[in-house]
Amino acid sequence: MKKMVIVLVVVLSLMFGTTVAHAEEDPNVVLVNPASNSTIYSNNLLISVKLTQPKTIKVSVFEEKQIVNGTLSAVNVNTLTTTKGSINNASLTSVPVTSATFTSKNNLSFFTKQVNNLKPGLYRIRIDTLDGSLNAVYTSDSYVAVKEKTEEAEAKIFETPQSGTMQFLQNLLKTIFGD
Repeated sequence: MKKMVIVLVVVLSLMFGTTVAHAEEDPNVVLVNPASNSTIYSNNLLISVKLTQPKTIKVSVFEEKQIVNGTLSAVNVNTLTTTKGSINNASLTSVPVTSATFTSKNNLSFFTKQVNNLKPGLYRIRIDTLDGSLNAVYTSDSYVAVKEKTEEAEAKIFETPQSGTMQFLQNLLKTIFGD
């Protein structure tokens, strides 16, 4: 009985005593484009971040690579699997693509940056909210899969059901330019 109590205490202390370290996201800094965990069919990426308070942010783009036969290779996004909406990034290596810092002095501002000449693969957009000493206070990561533009993918753009504003714009474009 004494051993059972000791085992129970150890198990409970391990279960409730562990802490999970993660960076909290800043509610006043939102990635508008591209949508998190989305797929784009282009070699250009337009990043847009909305800030609703005066802040300084650092936006970094990384290409996620995996080791294949001893060399770093682009992630095959066609075989990429997710678990509960998250990408298992334990075996991925981040390679920096670009980085930029932006300071907003208004209560509403947008930061935009275009990243050109991307190759198909998995990319991570990291947004750090910086304090006065330029240390990261908040961090958020978003993944984007870049695929080659194919005729099939191009045809699916107007076939996918949309809602709200996108549906209105889609109908407007169809009315103006036809099917």
